Amino acid sequence: MKQRNIWFVIVTYRPERVLLVKLRKALEGWPVVIVDNTTINTGFGAGANRGMEEAFAAGAQWAVVCNQDIRLTGQQITHFCAIAQKCDPGIVGPEAGNLDPQRWTTILNENEREFHKATPSNKLHGGLEKPDYISGSMMAMQKNVWEKIGGFYEPYFMYYEDADLSVRAKNAGFTLREITLDGYRHESAGVAQYREAKEYYLARNHLLFVRRLAPLRVKIHEFLRLPKSLAEHHAHGNTEAIRGIGDFAKGIFGRMDTP
Repeated sequence: MKQRNIWFVIVTYRPERVLLVKLRKALEGWPVVIVDNTTINTGFGAGANRGMEEAFAAGAQWAVVCNQDIRLTGQQITHFCAIAQKCDPGIVGPEAGNLDPQRWTTILNENEREFHKATPSNKLHGGLEKPDYISGSMMAMQKNVWEKIGGFYEPYFMYYEDADLSVRAKNAGFTLREITLDGYRHESAGVAQYREAKEYYLARNHLLFVRRLAPLRVKIHEFLRLPKSLAEHHAHGNTEAIRGIGDFAKGIFGRMDTP
């Protein structure tokens, strides 16, 4: 059995069996909590919170939340965990991003990340030293963070909960670190099938994120440009994004109401 102070939490929803079996095999020997949202979908954040609560109660010092569709090898996992344990208390992961300084939209750009990796002053084990957020596709949280700020903000349901958690952790004095894993990827199975839902959650949750945590100048900019945002979505036929903005205005959060 590997060290029991690092636990893995996998949140699943109608998972592709082949990918999940491969992930479970790669995690063989590590403590794992699987939270299945298939029967009752409480959202990624709520599922991850349940899993992390169980892991920390069982003695974990780090809880690594994983999407069901990530591709990892046992060697990558061992490497990641060895580095994570040497990091200061905070949040670490293999994918990091930035926030647009004007709008606070999330940016996970491969070209930008490659540029930063090649800049020695910004490197930490091959990754960005000071990212704005860690991607929730694989995010390791140290127990002190959990005890001080809690877990994911559940009303997002999906999208922007990782950026929210990262910003709250930074504001509380914790560090964010990217630990690059060569060959790491996630399959994003079914993205086309859920495109409309993704448009809805991104539009609604971006505004929720801005309202909760953005600086005043960003709040003013983003809410003054709402008519422009609506016009842009209308021009591109993004009807679900328009509905998401409408639900934000009505204070409707959580799972998207399917007509």
